[in-house]
Amino acid sequence: MATTAPRCRHRYSADMAGGRLLVVAVLAALCAGGGAQATARVELVVAVTGVEVRFPSAAVSWQVSAPATVRIEYGLGEDYGVWSRPTRARQAGQGRTLVAGLEPLATYRFRVTARAGRQQAQATGSFTTGPTLPWTTATTTRNALFLDWQPFFPRMVWRQCPWAYPQSLAAGVNLFMGTGCGDEQAQLDALAGRAYSVLDATRPIDGRGVVGYHLLDEADIRVPGPDSLPRLPPSKESRRVTFLTLSGHFFSWAAPPEQGRGIYPGLIDRAEMVGFDLYPLQSWCRKDALPAVYDAQRELVRLAAGKPTFQWIEAGQMEFCQGLEPSPAIVRAETWLAIAGGARGVGWFPSYWKPEVAAEIGRLSREIASLAPALLGPEVPVVVDGESPVKAGARSYNGATYVIAANASFSHVAARIRVPNLRPGRVRVFGEGRTVPVVKGTVTDSFRGLAARVYIAPPAGA
Repeated sequence: MATTAPRCRHRYSADMAGGRLLVVAVLAALCAGGGAQATARVELVVAVTGVEVRFPSAAVSWQVSAPATVRIEYGLGEDYGVWSRPTRARQAGQGRTLVAGLEPLATYRFRVTARAGRQQAQATGSFTTGPTLPWTTATTTRNALFLDWQPFFPRMVWRQCPWAYPQSLAAGVNLFMGTGCGDEQAQLDALAGRAYSVLDATRPIDGRGVVGYHLLDEADIRVPGPDSLPRLPPSKESRRVTFLTLSGHFFSWAAPPEQGRGIYPGLIDRAEMVGFDLYPLQSWCRKDALPAVYDAQRELVRLAAGKPTFQWIEAGQMEFCQGLEPSPAIVRAETWLAIAGGARGVGWFPSYWKPEVAAEIGRLSREIASLAPALLGPEVPVVVDGESPVKAGARSYNGATYVIAANASFSHVAARIRVPNLRPGRVRVFGEGRTVPVVKGTVTDSFRGLAARVYIAPPAGA
């Protein structure tokens, strides 16, 4: 049976001045023309009609020509990184999908995909976020720091002087912990909404970009007990998060602190986000100790149960271990080892870097920012078979699964990574333009020395 062709919408486009919306999505519907007859089947078309940025999230508006399920992939590059939740359009017309966990002053690219049965249609676009809000609401969940009710993956430096801010901002640093070479207000003024700050709990001020306060650095080797630290109001009341950095002495491979390891539960109780520094090259003088970056992170996740954790990564020469300065490849491997181990934030120390290390930190920042909401998702069980030096962790987010794997050795190795709930098919290797098969929940791949990868299994039906 034939029917009259539906009225056509030939073109959808959207553009805004001022850089807030950089979208042009133009798709033509397939229509019968000039009195010709067409079947009742409507060709699926999707187009972007606008983007409303409400930092730290954005709502993408779209239009479909038929009932469909719509998802949005988004990130800082062509590989996107994460998916939105699906939006169901029960009839032809307009709809909106929220994209969450955005960063300040960043340009995101996105792809809208509509599916209806075997039909699929896509449209792409981009948008740029603004600076931090005049006042930021900060709190935590068991998995993440939340800023203005959106998950946020901090990439940090410690007590940096203002002359180094441009290098750090260019490398993607989004949180400055502590204050160096000046006072706290001068730091907030200099950052001017381009990044967030965590200030000293002994000199608490508030202002644009402040999200919390840090306790005494490495308090486990500097105070007699937890009562020596202040107990700040919880973020559910103050909307300011308390941060604590421990030394590596909590780790079972390291010697315990003078007070014994019994000090740690009380110290952790004083904070809402807990991290540590280890530095296998610059403190232990051991290139073969890189697996400790992952293993210590796993131990802290268990010790700080229910609180998000972070780790400081060695990124330059310190006062010990001459000749073992971390290379860009080591900085990269340690960063992904920490994240695979469960870190919900990372920092790089010292807070100034050689150009080649700064470039690598910039690359890491871009990758982490693209994947941030997923890296902050719930953990998924994962096992690396055998005695491989490859360490792995996994997360789930909006129906997708992310497997983070890093080679903690300098040798070329193979690894079999088992994630029981991975569906048969293929996973995409983020940033590499290739896919790898999944056989019985297992991904098999080879890794050069210090290589790190993120494998992405899309949501069902995506």
